[in-house]
Amino acid sequence: MAHWADHMAEKIIRERGNKEEYVVESGITPSGYVHIGNFREVFTAYIIGHALRDRGKRVRHIHMWDDYDRFRKVPKNVPAEWGRHLTRPVREVPDPWGCHDSYAEHFMALFEGEVRRLGIEVDFLHAYELYKSGEYAEEVRLALERRDEIKAILDKYRERAKQPPLEEDWQPVMVYCPHCRKEARFISWDGEWKVVYSCPHCGAKGETDIREGNVKLRWRVDWPMRWAHFKVDFEPAGKDHLAAGGSYDTGREIVERVFGWKVPMTLMYEFVGIKGQKGKMSGSKGNVILLSDLYEVLEPGIIRFIYAKARPNKELKIDLGLGLLNLYDEFDKVERIYFGLEKAKNPEEEEELKRTYELSMPEVPKRLNAQAPFRFLVTLVQMPHLDEDGIINVLREQGHIPGELSEKDIERIRLRIRLAKNWVKKYAPDDVKFSLLERPPKVELEPGVREAMLEVANWLEKHGKFSVDEFNNALFVASKRRGIPSKNWFKVLYNIFIGKDRGPRLAPFLASLDRDFVVKRLRMEA
Repeated sequence: MAHWADHMAEKIIRERGNKEEYVVESGITPSGYVHIGNFREVFTAYIIGHALRDRGKRVRHIHMWDDYDRFRKVPKNVPAEWGRHLTRPVREVPDPWGCHDSYAEHFMALFEGEVRRLGIEVDFLHAYELYKSGEYAEEVRLALERRDEIKAILDKYRERAKQPPLEEDWQPVMVYCPHCRKEARFISWDGEWKVVYSCPHCGAKGETDIREGNVKLRWRVDWPMRWAHFKVDFEPAGKDHLAAGGSYDTGREIVERVFGWKVPMTLMYEFVGIKGQKGKMSGSKGNVILLSDLYEVLEPGIIRFIYAKARPNKELKIDLGLGLLNLYDEFDKVERIYFGLEKAKNPEEEEELKRTYELSMPEVPKRLNAQAPFRFLVTLVQMPHLDEDGIINVLREQGHIPGELSEKDIERIRLRIRLAKNWVKKYAPDDVKFSLLERPPKVELEPGVREAMLEVANWLEKHGKFSVDEFNNALFVASKRRGIPSKNWFKVLYNIFIGKDRGPRLAPFLASLDRDFVVKRLRMEA
């Protein structure tokens, strides 16, 4: 079964013809933090481009920063006095945090750095620079010439949606005042390059040349203009844009009738959220999870895997709680299948999983790098006596990693250790967290339980080396011999070591502790 990205790439080649270069596009207005929901658009465009490249095609992935859009509202995390900048281009609004040249650049710089860490090659373009340099001047003038036709297209869809037509003096452009840089009123166009404006904010009146970049196309005209200007073949879009009569429908007619380019192919992508979080994420509201947050607990390949395995039209809920442990297990299994160390249910599934892995990895390794089981790391990082080297030794002793490790193996294990520490600190539920009791608790123990504990202590002293399975068997035999139910037996052991009724898998947990400490504790010695 073909991966969805391969299916779409084949369709693009079939419908757009065999071309010298295919152009895929994504785009976002940097009006707030660019979150993991926005990233789905970028990754969907990227992975389609990846699939085209794998077919020997040359691909350009444009990401358009709509940084010439108006500053429409002051987000919650921005001082209220930023209201004085409303209707200016977001690229000209000062950075409230004082670390970048503008409000827009604050968010763009962060996101571009996050994307680079995922090994995604993107040509980041800026609407601000494209307008100000005069690159769009011809298209702006063409839109003014064809104003009536564009208005008729938009009104047709408004009528279908039972909305009133656009006002008679509607124009396909807006004007930024050359003096105060806020939105001015469009008064007239001379049929050539000059637009007359009047500013309600600073009172300035005059004319501006379209080639100076103060005249900008409105969104429903700007988007199709861009498709034609950059000869875009594919661009994913959210369901709001792809709804009947939405900006994709109107854009299709405008790009073909006014700008002379075939509408790009598209894929609808659904929302991305965090399991347990209510409502849609919004960069301007501030209730967002960023790629930077995912980097704290996930390897880059696993972040890409989340998006690569899910069809874009399915809502994506990322579980940063216990589900994250399952995600690591799933990814590690797929990685083992890719390297032929495990089999999938059937050949079709195996083919799709292998392809998903290829598309997930920033760089596919030549061999399987050591997989430190994340679920066990969550236990080990909570052991006060284990540093990173100590954790690696435990993993090696218990057979989770090879005896001989390459630099890349060690680098990956150390990364996972840091990620596990972060997860325990930020997202782990309380029943996963524990701390070792420094002294044995004062508890009443039944004679049989006390005997079983002493038997296990003696067993540990007699066995210099043992496997986790052998130790697990010793625990089981000691309780079974005395008729102690496993549930009761484990509850006692957890309580004397961590003061809780439940905890991590017992045998690997106790085997990773200092042996003398375990023996003393089983004998209830201080």
